[in-house]
Amino acid sequence: MSQRSGALAAKPVEPALVGNAMRKLEDQVRDAFGRANEGSGSPDELLGAVRMLVRDLKSAGQPPEIVLITIKQLCGLPLAIVAADTDASADASQTKQISDMMVRAAIDEYYMKRRAPASPDSPRPGPGDLTPPAR
Repeated sequence: MSQRSGALAAKPVEPALVGNAMRKLEDQVRDAFGRANEGSGSPDELLGAVRMLVRDLKSAGQPPEIVLITIKQLCGLPLAIVAADTDASADASQTKQISDMMVRAAIDEYYMKRRAPASPDSPRPGPGDLTPPAR
């Protein structure tokens, strides 16, 4: 193994964060993934669990690649992509579709910028309204 590939080894999360709350989030993702693959769970349940875990890992200072590795490991997914995995028609299984959806949601959640809630008194622009707000 080269030094470069070792650079992606997961850095440990602070012990205080690995407590019951983090384990519970990990269990929720693992269980929701299993139920989604069995057909007894909903995609919304899985995506909600993934998003919560991503937010917690990000707030703990984990970089995006470690967040993805963690989520993939929780669900027993391969960490590396092989050439056939990049061809959407190569594997149209439910597990592949669910795992792709989960990985996309994790990436979206990691990079989503949170906006401060708008004041209820502030005017909201209508569709197509490009007028700059009053100063």
